Amino acid sequence: MPTTTPIPAETLPTPGPADDHPQAPPLVVGADGSECGLRAVRWAAEEAVRRDAPLRIVHATPHHGRRGVAGAAAPGLPRARGATAQAYTVARHTAPSVAVSTEVAPGDPVAALLRAAEDAQLVVLGITTTGAADELVLASVAQRVAARSPRPVVVVPRSRPGGTGSRPHVAVVGLGEHEDDEPVVVFAAEEALRTGRPLLVLHTRSDDGGEWGADSLRWAERWPDLRLTHTPVPGPTGGRVLAAACPTPLLAMTAGHGGLLHRPMDGLHRWLLRHCTSPMAFVPPVHRVTGKEPREEIIAVG
Repeated sequence: MPTTTPIPAETLPTPGPADDHPQAPPLVVGADGSECGLRAVRWAAEEAVRRDAPLRIVHATPHHGRRGVAGAAAPGLPRARGATAQAYTVARHTAPSVAVSTEVAPGDPVAALLRAAEDAQLVVLGITTTGAADELVLASVAQRVAARSPRPVVVVPRSRPGGTGSRPHVAVVGLGEHEDDEPVVVFAAEEALRTGRPLLVLHTRSDDGGEWGADSLRWAERWPDLRLTHTPVPGPTGGRVLAAACPTPLLAMTAGHGGLLHRPMDGLHRWLLRHCTSPMAFVPPVHRVTGKEPREEIIAVG
């Protein structure tokens, strides 16, 4: 069972009259003590304000629960507590109005974050983006969580663009099945409305334009206040998507179908994770294969 580290009393709810509106599910953010992780915490805290939701900081350590020599504390526990305390401080400084809790969870980070995602509305993770064209890397925690999470996963890169101004949020559709386009657009549209930004839809599936025409009318009726534009990007590559979308406050696309990090979460997704300097949201597809443990893959980036 995960254990929750002590948190300052100020994060506890204040007793008051019964609330007819139950508290929204939390946002979950992974914290590992790195600067990338703290950047993700800042983004998650700001998003929690926009969603009027609590924030739950999760740090996973394989050594939690094990005793050290002569009954000493588990070797990874002091570091875990330090990482969550630092993340807590950053979150409270970024968004003082948000209720923040911390958790040190035992075991593998991927498994711990997937457990936390079950009760969340959004998962936020940090990732280092180097853009090294010839680098061989293991499939990252962010990739593996995004491929299996039941909730959308936002990956916040180390390097972020400055001055996005009024640039739109971007939804990339056409990477999975036709029915997978709807969850991506819904997620991106609601994010755009929360931030007062327009939404640009990059349509990667080849058609005669009739499909987009029907979708745009339906989406315009659903979100009459949304400023919606459309750009076709046939035969998408990472470079074409970046050229059409970035810098953007948020780039949303469908995630993988579960199990192995395989199609459609393949080269394009991994290339963007390595090169995109904007936060990326991976939205679960309508139909996802569950119950399969993702395989560690060595992948060539570039």
